[in-house]
Amino acid sequence: MRIEWVHPEVFTGHHVAGFWHEDSFAMNLVLRAVTGRGNKMSVLVTGDARGEYIKYMAEKCGGDAIRIGYGFGDLGTIHDILSVLKEPERSVAIAMDGPLGPRHIPKKMTYFLSEKGEVPLVGVTLDYSRRLSLDGRWDHYRIPLPFARITVRFDNYGIVSTKHVPQIRTYLSGQCAVRAGEEIGGLPSGCRCTLKAPAVQALDQRCGKGYL
Repeated sequence: MRIEWVHPEVFTGHHVAGFWHEDSFAMNLVLRAVTGRGNKMSVLVTGDARGEYIKYMAEKCGGDAIRIGYGFGDLGTIHDILSVLKEPERSVAIAMDGPLGPRHIPKKMTYFLSEKGEVPLVGVTLDYSRRLSLDGRWDHYRIPLPFARITVRFDNYGIVSTKHVPQIRTYLSGQCAVRAGEEIGGLPSGCRCTLKAPAVQALDQRCGKGYL
């Protein structure tokens, strides 16, 4: 599977990284690439059983997981997330419209973490040359097919808040991608992440409830 990057220089390693829930599966490959260049990434996952599968996959791809309840969860967890954001070269990844939608409507948590953590929000938008889309699900969950090319674009929206909400990119269309082999911005040319079948099957069966 080949990954092409658009504006990889935008991702400097200290952000709130926001993506759409539908791209949760392929985001593990992005996670692998980011951690492969020496950055740290914590992924927000729900505290239910599904969160265990996402935690497993995140750790296999070089990241770690922070368990959080629905909405804003408990204040202790929020404090822990903001403490994590103080670490240099560490980002926190969040499915902006997770865990239960509505689709492509970012939750306030995305803006809250950027504002209170005083770190920029970087949007991560993905496109696929070949994919399976589960249109019967609320998020239209997307799974890249074998030998597909995945295009990943980074957009820096700066430090945002609920009072200063940016217009966040939803899809890519006709963008010129930077090939991963050119290693622009230090992202590695190879990006492979091995996921065990039981975890993938469980993810597909229960992926309407997690933050990833």
